Amino acid sequence: SNAILASLPEAQVSGFVGRRSSFEVKLNGQIIHSKVETKGFPDFKEVVQICNDTNKGSPPTSVQTVHSTTCNIL
Repeated sequence: SNAILASLPEAQVSGFVGRRSSFEVKLNGQIIHSKVETKGFPDFKEVVQICNDTNKGSPPTSVQTVHSTTCNIL
């Protein structure tokens, strides 16, 4: 939320606790990222860019860059 607000101070950002291990990003009611589906967190710079593009009139698009939450110990 801090990155979005730094770029778009007029944005309304909210959050709530959902089911365990879930993390979703919605823009204008549309899910643009789901950790449950992708098994990772979104690239937050890409989320900010999508927010900026949508603010300029483009439709919301899905996040393409995901950072894995898996850990491999050898």
